[in-house]
Amino acid sequence: MKSTFCGWMLSISLLALVGETVSLAPTSSIVVDTAPNDVRPYVLPKYKGDAIKLTSSQTIRFSITANSSGGAFSLLQHNGKVSGWLSARPHTHGLTHEHLYCTRGRCQLWGQKNATNASHEARVATPGDYGNIPPGSIHTFQLVDPDSQLTHVFHPAGFEKLFHVFSQGEHDTHGISSPYVPILDDPSPFGPMTPQEYNRLVSLDLYAAPEEEYIPRRDFVNGTAGEAQQPWHDGPNHPPNDPTTPYFVAKDWGPKYLNTDTGYKVIQPLATPTHTHRNFTMGTIIMSNKLANESVSTATLPHHFALQMEEGQLVFQVQGYDSVKLLHGDVAFVPAGVTFSYHATVPYTKFMYMNAGDRGLEYQLLRRSVPWEFPAYPTSPGFRANSTGSKFTQL
Repeated sequence: MKSTFCGWMLSISLLALVGETVSLAPTSSIVVDTAPNDVRPYVLPKYKGDAIKLTSSQTIRFSITANSSGGAFSLLQHNGKVSGWLSARPHTHGLTHEHLYCTRGRCQLWGQKNATNASHEARVATPGDYGNIPPGSIHTFQLVDPDSQLTHVFHPAGFEKLFHVFSQGEHDTHGISSPYVPILDDPSPFGPMTPQEYNRLVSLDLYAAPEEEYIPRRDFVNGTAGEAQQPWHDGPNHPPNDPTTPYFVAKDWGPKYLNTDTGYKVIQPLATPTHTHRNFTMGTIIMSNKLANESVSTATLPHHFALQMEEGQLVFQVQGYDSVKLLHGDVAFVPAGVTFSYHATVPYTKFMYMNAGDRGLEYQLLRRSVPWEFPAYPTSPGFRANSTGSKFTQL
């Protein structure tokens, strides 16, 4: 049943990607209240979008969906208060590759390759920490601060349907749009697993791990637990060169590169083509503010692109639309082949990027970048990476 379902889902995803049409409507606003039902450029402001209650207090917002991305990838924001229970049964996916990014508060993350003697890893994630969960990896997560947000990215898109199926009602995002429902009584939504529920979850690409075989470990020391004894906020984090092994990267402890084409950009890849069979990339970019004598950065990418703002302010303009100023929490989506420009208006502007392929925005920037040791750029303008890619020269 698993192989049949995975093959069906893959066929649907491929058909969506091949048959999609991009809707460009220059006379309409690029800013929307909900993710569109077709592929077009759009900006979704923070806390907007269709949303549901995952539990009495926890909410899920749908910022990028299978419809709005043509099946390429989806982006959800998961908000809630501290809970004494897991937000999902420990499980694996047959097709879906999941990426977890802590945006606010703290979230506990678990991941284990579904193989004999695989390392059972766990992390306490704080803002900027990341987890990569390939298909077949056992994983789960939990919100552990009074105000936490975990960003979920799925590729290919479609897994978000599960949250609609198990929704406990809509969450209003058209009014004051509270991050989540502030309610004290929010018990665990999970009861005993029945064969009917198991089969229903399988139809949605979720395979629950037997409770007697997988018990999430909680023996954290300095925010980490696992047999691999890898650094976590205390040393460089080196992702494995293996697309089947789950891994975690602490904020600013992964690889970093400096680009000096237009202003400064510090690129921190989190998921590279090596980790996703070359069909998705994800990471963060830190930018210096645009000076008067500098031009804006432009790009026309062969794959769908999206970003989620983390810090600062970004002026973002898509061909055919007026420019907009993006702030923390805003999401932007640009279809393949559509030109866009961007520049920061304040120092240290940061966004999380997503590309539905192996030649996204960071691919263009990294070709002219050098290894860099810091999540900060030089303090003076005019530095350029030299041709050797190992030092810097001043103009």
